[in-house]
Amino acid sequence: MTSEAAWEPVRRVRTHEQVLAQIEQKILDGTLRAGEKLPSERELVTALGVSRTSVREALRALEAMGIIEARTGSGQNAGAVVTGKSTPALTNLLRLHLALARISLADLVETRVQLERNAARAAASAHTADDVRRMKDLLTAMRNAESGYQEFNALDTEFHVSIARISGNALSVDLMQALRGAVESEMAATFTRFADWRTVASTLIDEHEAIVEAIDKGEGERAADLVADHITSFYQDRILGKE
Repeated sequence: MTSEAAWEPVRRVRTHEQVLAQIEQKILDGTLRAGEKLPSERELVTALGVSRTSVREALRALEAMGIIEARTGSGQNAGAVVTGKSTPALTNLLRLHLALARISLADLVETRVQLERNAARAAASAHTADDVRRMKDLLTAMRNAESGYQEFNALDTEFHVSIARISGNALSVDLMQALRGAVESEMAATFTRFADWRTVASTLIDEHEAIVEAIDKGEGERAADLVADHITSFYQDRILGKE
């Protein structure tokens, strides 16, 4: 008596999805690298034996994901180029998941805390004097921000991302930027509720200064604890507490 294996429906793959899969595979196996041009539409049509419409649909999908950039014009600079910039794609993906309630803000904050703890700990060992100077310059710019909380938020994001850069983990940088981008609207809405956003900003900058001091002294665990407290206290008291 033979055992009955489960049957699964056969998925009908559209032509442009096959084109998309081939381009993605060439990126994954290293045939296509960041900064390199894809073959022209005409060349892809000939090489793959598909219609120009299918090629264009695949390229539009890759561009929407932030994987390629379509450069207009003529000559060598025109055409589709592999961008190597994953952050916009990651940010958009996280925003969509948040909008569809697939990822809670609390889970996102917890993930960010773990990332930043690791980044701060590594930065305490890997930093240079120039790294510390740049972080302090960002703190000065935050204190002098005059155009509003939007400018402060942009500088605040750069401060946290700079710690990830110092840590030397490129993926951490991309994930940090994506996580910040995904909660950008919540951050902006929170600042509009403050009677005096500069008072809140001043407290955050003081906390930033303590983090920089710990990194500068090579105190990795202290830097990790400080950045974790800094993030959780802001979200718990001012964002998650408002939900």
